[in-house]
Amino acid sequence: MEYLEMAEQILKAVGGSSNVTHLEHCSTRLRFSLVDKSKADAEKLEQIKGVVGVVINVQCQIVIGHDVMEVYDALLPLLETKKANTEGTPKNKIGSIILDYIISIFQPLIPAIAGGGILKSLLLLLNMIGILQNTTQTYKILYFIGDAPLYYLPLLVAITTAKKLKVNQLVSVAAVVALLTPGLAGMLKEGTSLFGIHLTNISYAYQVFPAILCTIFYAFLERFFSKISPKVIRGFFVPMMSLLIAVPVTLLILGPLGFIAGQGFSAIIMFIFKYFGWIAVAILAACLPFMVVTGMHKAMIPYVVSALGETGKELIYNAASLAHNISEGGAMFAVALRTKDKDERTIAVSSGISALFGITEPALYSITIQKRRVLYSVMIGSFLGGAYLGIKGVEAYVAVGPGLASLSMFISETLPNNIIHAIIGLIISFVTTFIAVTFLWKNQEITADNKETITNTNMDKDSIKLVPEKLSNT
Repeated sequence: MEYLEMAEQILKAVGGSSNVTHLEHCSTRLRFSLVDKSKADAEKLEQIKGVVGVVINVQCQIVIGHDVMEVYDALLPLLETKKANTEGTPKNKIGSIILDYIISIFQPLIPAIAGGGILKSLLLLLNMIGILQNTTQTYKILYFIGDAPLYYLPLLVAITTAKKLKVNQLVSVAAVVALLTPGLAGMLKEGTSLFGIHLTNISYAYQVFPAILCTIFYAFLERFFSKISPKVIRGFFVPMMSLLIAVPVTLLILGPLGFIAGQGFSAIIMFIFKYFGWIAVAILAACLPFMVVTGMHKAMIPYVVSALGETGKELIYNAASLAHNISEGGAMFAVALRTKDKDERTIAVSSGISALFGITEPALYSITIQKRRVLYSVMIGSFLGGAYLGIKGVEAYVAVGPGLASLSMFISETLPNNIIHAIIGLIISFVTTFIAVTFLWKNQEITADNKETITNTNMDKDSIKLVPEKLSNT
């Protein structure tokens, strides 16, 4: 099917362009923020050729698979730029609104952070094996390139936040970039004041929350001055007044508040790891099948991004995600080995390969969630693999889906065994899940299992629609 035709059908089934307030995509899903979620027709969506599954909760998530970028590009020209009329439409709960904003702000950051992070980890690998020494100018320049997305993370956050709030993105970036100028950074380090008030010495590079607060405040100012400003001077008056107020207020109030929030966020996670340790990683890994299917794993992105920005490492989510991803792969290959259904074998092999490289949605939607004993096996393997990774305190240094191709994310100069423990945890997850599926799942269960729905996992049947038979077409 042509992507344009598919995009047109999807847009119609979600209620038309006037019902869409925001659209983005991740590695396998289209993510729609809708004015009225009740207008989205899950049954029509699941009947569209190329759609793997549908999840409607905080957002309307449509699982496409590896063609998601092409469908996304076809959708963009179809969306109207005018604001949707929200009068008389149901109001979303405050929790749903907040989560929608969190996902919309942080999800688009991942490709840039992942690309730069993997480059840094590969440089560490080249240095460790003696191919490219870290004292050379080439190494240093390449390292600066890899570090740039994290160093200038405040600017990336300003862009995504401004886009979500529908305000001028470039002026928003200008407000945040003022915090990163070398001259101001030097003054803050030496000690300075504004309007006679001492400014807190904060290095705003790598920081997330000060930039978000600054952009949110800027958005209010832009809207206010746009209303009161004469049209003839609006072009320069609105950005000038917004910058004049937003940056000083950020330096005096919002910046320190955001810095404290970031520090506190990281401290909470470190507290959990300190007092619960490996069990926190193991439990999270076992719960990830349900979180990924419902899209709730995206709520972990702010923590991952914040932890990397604050400490340069992350201790819980990526380790748990590695255990789960590889467990899905082990489960799929076990199913492929035991099943007598050729189509199911083909789906299992392709989904298993995808899972080993960090993309688990095809495996989850096609087989895992629909076959209880496969699901239980994945949870067992994820728990055991996550337990080992948690006990060894495996650290991740990149925000990317853990898998075979991204194992360099666990390379550390100070912890040479970190990558080794990650590989051992990977093997434990794969082997235990493979064995569990081999013994727990029987081929004769196919007929019964195919009739199972998502309700077998105690999820909301109205929130999730599965279309496994379409996987072979994607």
